[in-house]
Amino acid sequence: MTASTSSRSITVAAACVVLAGVTACSSPAHPAASSSSSQISVPTTVTAAPTPTPSTSAAAGSITSGDKSFSVVAPTGWKKFDAKPATLAIKAPSPQDKVDTNFNVVVQTPQPVPALDDVVSQAEIAWRQQGVRVTDQPDRTIGGLPASGYTFTRTAQGTKFTQTQFFVVYREHVYSLTMTSAATSAASAAADQALGAILSTWAWHQS
Repeated sequence: MTASTSSRSITVAAACVVLAGVTACSSPAHPAASSSSSQISVPTTVTAAPTPTPSTSAAAGSITSGDKSFSVVAPTGWKKFDAKPATLAIKAPSPQDKVDTNFNVVVQTPQPVPALDDVVSQAEIAWRQQGVRVTDQPDRTIGGLPASGYTFTRTAQGTKFTQTQFFVVYREHVYSLTMTSAATSAASAAADQALGAILSTWAWHQS
């Protein structure tokens, strides 16, 4: 996590979770049960789930990430700022309850690339090991791709803040998206609204 302070506000940026060593797991296939004279064969039609299609239509006024892999539209008045190792970091024009509401994206390339569920599971375990209680967020799509995440509240530098993190896997990379705000109900509600607006404009870039 990268953090900087001033006399006026605190900026808590990338909440990073190292994903190295995660492996995708799958259950072995179960052999089909053998038929017998006492069984009735019932025809079953299985429809495969459609393959997610990345959205590549960038909206007017979009900001492109440092690695050139995606773009989003920032809320009115929000500006980019430096928050290494984030490939994109934007923040609100003024702090709320002494915390700079901000959104950042960190990209990792673990080998092999884990399944999305494994990414989220490992991240949640890592936070719980630090004594942080996480609450699952409803699954959603980001740029047309499936994403999962959670929300937690903790204290840094004497200030209580809330972070919502989503993860999405795209082209052998794991994207960690974090929205940070003060832990007050008003600040959290405004951050949730800003996060929804940002994610609704997410577009992937085809290389």
